[in-house]
Amino acid sequence: MRKPIRTITAESFARYGTVIAYDPDGPEGFQVVLRESEPVGWRIAANRITARAIAKLARHEGSRESFEPVSGVTVLCVAEAASPDDWELFLLDRPVCLFRNVWHATACLSDGSVVKICENLEVDSADHELPAPIEITAGG
Repeated sequence: MRKPIRTITAESFARYGTVIAYDPDGPEGFQVVLRESEPVGWRIAANRITARAIAKLARHEGSRESFEPVSGVTVLCVAEAASPDDWELFLLDRPVCLFRNVWHATACLSDGSVVKICENLEVDSADHELPAPIEITAGG
């Protein structure tokens, strides 16, 4: 099944998470865009991506997760918790933070890409094998 690679905007991504962006009209130079009130540890990872196909999705019940492009061209696949086979593809050209329980996976359109990931220190994951791999191409 071919689907287009969508552009990330606050509106197009609202079902899956938050776009991390600076509001130039905001009153402060330092703007908190996301906040967790629970005192848990967290970790930052640099994830190198070379896959051009996605065979399974993952989700985390207890943690939000940010995806921040560092280099290369990355595609982010996401789906709501209740319908992992009803996925969408987004060009990861800006940082986002997924809601808890959003199914997700990454692939690249370049020779390789790197994405910065921030999440809770301890993360429980569930996996969902897709009925068929999603082949990532520039055409979607």
